[in-house]
Amino acid sequence: QLLCKVTPVRPIALFTPHTCMKDRLHVQGEVIVTGLTRSNTNASNFGSRLTMKSLIKQVLVLFLLLSFAGDLRTMGAGTRSFISVLVDPSRMDTCVNGFNDELPANPIATFFFDMMPRKRRLAEAKFILCTKELTDLPVVTSNDAYRLGNAVERQGIDWIGARRLILEESNAYKGSILYNFLLGGIEEQRAFVSCVVAHKQNSERLRLQHENIRGDNKTIVVPLRLSDKVRFMVEDYPVINRAILDYKRTHCPWCDTLVIMTLLVWGEDKNHMFAYSYDEYKQSLSILHAVAKTAQSTRGGGFRVMIRSTLDADNDFLFSAYSPHLLLPMVTPSSWYRLLTYCNRVVFDSQREATLLSFYHSHIEPKLQIFGRREQLLTEYLELESKIPDDVTANWFQSEVKRQGLNEGLVTISDIAQWATLPEILQSYRVGLDAYDVTVRSMQRTG
Repeated sequence: QLLCKVTPVRPIALFTPHTCMKDRLHVQGEVIVTGLTRSNTNASNFGSRLTMKSLIKQVLVLFLLLSFAGDLRTMGAGTRSFISVLVDPSRMDTCVNGFNDELPANPIATFFFDMMPRKRRLAEAKFILCTKELTDLPVVTSNDAYRLGNAVERQGIDWIGARRLILEESNAYKGSILYNFLLGGIEEQRAFVSCVVAHKQNSERLRLQHENIRGDNKTIVVPLRLSDKVRFMVEDYPVINRAILDYKRTHCPWCDTLVIMTLLVWGEDKNHMFAYSYDEYKQSLSILHAVAKTAQSTRGGGFRVMIRSTLDADNDFLFSAYSPHLLLPMVTPSSWYRLLTYCNRVVFDSQREATLLSFYHSHIEPKLQIFGRREQLLTEYLELESKIPDDVTANWFQSEVKRQGLNEGLVTISDIAQWATLPEILQSYRVGLDAYDVTVRSMQRTG
């Protein structure tokens, strides 16, 4: 079943707060299995996890080999630094101390939004180079828009509403990865990855800077989900620096740049959970500052550190998915990371990428041209959303699909709406505020 040939897959690394460095390779080894080519290339096989015991040696060898399979053209001594390409050189002079300076006791955000700005979805990324620029990171206190992970995986509170909003506000989201995925109407993972690949091709057609699309072969990229999930990081964030340093020593000794990806966004929902908290804002900046300061030190790897933030989720996702040295911190649970896991596995194989692009043009793109399709789908989502209580468990859909013995990737919104006993089914998944963990419930906004 498993074809153990060396395919041009890049080494994605996942680490948890309880994973010591010598064991982290085993975690990476397990993940790399999910990206190998199988005899059946259907999307249902993407992300499948195999038992590692009989394959661990081959997998670890493969992992080590592929670590050095990057774009060697970027490794020359005369190559311009990744940061210098993206940032005005004058800013480098004003940030000579990097993140060594102390963080203000009461930082105030320069860019503060009560909701995700629709018209700024395509805003350019901000690149933070030093401590004094941390307050320039945009803050969004209520993200009711473009919840990519929840919408694609059909998990979390109100994922149906997250999908409905994209279709409802088509002027803001038409042409986005999620919009195209929804109109394509195919729930398989390959459909989503094909939309990512097509979006990357479109970005290249628009002649965006290569460095704005992905990190290079000398850059380690680490997405950090903070804000309303910063509580998961408060005690365990030092493991991030240990994992970065271990990765550099073992797999990328030439890597000299670290890009931390983040967006300080709070996902307040209809139950007023995950509301903005100033304490969480300060904690988020403190963790970013601590990780960056350690990483630029000699003991932390001596990296040139840049914190990247953008209001354009597609741009953000594309940058991580196409970065050859991507580390995903499992300290913070995130559906975003799960999407990145199987995307990053596929997009560096030129043959599989071409196959996915062909799939997009033959199966997704034609549906984008169907007159009235968006309106039809929007009607279906509105009708289904009206039937879903606010207090069902976050994974009710996956639980019910498993109970019925269905293939999750083949179940569409229309199929769900046609379940004859849907009201009774949903009643069994109503859990009230127990859908949230105790810590989240204690922070519910009541005002």
